[in-house]
Amino acid sequence: MVIQKAIDNLKDKPKDDRKAVAGGVAIVVVVVLFLGWAFIFFKNIQRGAQLQQLGGGAQDEFNFSSVREAQEELMQGFSDFDELRNVREESAQGSQPAAVQEDYQMSETDQFGQPSTSD
Repeated sequence: MVIQKAIDNLKDKPKDDRKAVAGGVAIVVVVVLFLGWAFIFFKNIQRGAQLQQLGGGAQDEFNFSSVREAQEELMQGFSDFDELRNVREESAQGSQPAAVQEDYQMSETDQFGQPSTSD
C-alpha cells in the first residue's frame, strides 16, 4: 500500500523528479547486489574454496602422449641453462645470414637501369 501510494504521488510530479527517483532506485539495487556478491565472495575465500582448474580442456585432446613424453624428456635432458645456451649458439652459428654488400656506383642510370635525371 505504501509503495502504491508513492508511485501514485510520482505520477503527478515532473519528469525530472521521476528520473531522479528511478536513478536512485537503480543505484540502490546495484549497491545491494554488490554487497551480496562481496559477502559471498569473502565467505568463499574464508572457507578456502578451491580455485578452478583451467587445464584439461579440448586442448588436451591434441596433446598426444608421445608428444608429452618427448617434451618431458627434453626438459629432463636439458636441465642446465648453460647447456641450452650452448646448443642454441651452436645452431645459430650455422644459420647466420650472409652479409649483404651494397655497392653503389655513380653512373648515368639509376638502380633500376633507367636513365637518371639530374634536375
